[in-house]
Amino acid sequence: MKRRRPQGEDGTILLLVLGFAALLLVLVTVVVDVSAVILAKRGAASAADGAAVAAAQQLDQGAVYQNGLGEAIPLSLDDVERVVSTYGARAAEGQPGLQLTAGLDAAQTTATVTATRVVRLPFSGWLGIGRVTVTAVAHARAPLVAP
Repeated sequence: MKRRRPQGEDGTILLLVLGFAALLLVLVTVVVDVSAVILAKRGAASAADGAAVAAAQQLDQGAVYQNGLGEAIPLSLDDVERVVSTYGARAAEGQPGLQLTAGLDAAQTTATVTATRVVRLPFSGWLGIGRVTVTAVAHARAPLVAP
């Protein structure tokens, strides 16, 4: 015996499947784009940390001879900028668009490195959010410790 479908229910399964497919597409888009931003942020933070540590090792010999040592090693701004620039060029090979900028605090004992990178989102371009800028800041200081 053949069962008859009630009238008006033709195509409801198709609409349900299309709705779930659209929802799945939106979820995949969000997950992929957010993952791209998080990975870029981690990469920028890693580059900033490494460059800050390298910058914190740039002793300003003139300041040491003139004023002696305080609680931390005085840094040379020129050497800090040179080291960060070199580090940034190497880091940018694996992270396109990465830019590192360096600076010193007022006491010239703490190096600050800011990493900036523009990330192209894989799927959200059609929403008008094609690019996102991520920024990470790292500080490093080489304290003097007694042996």
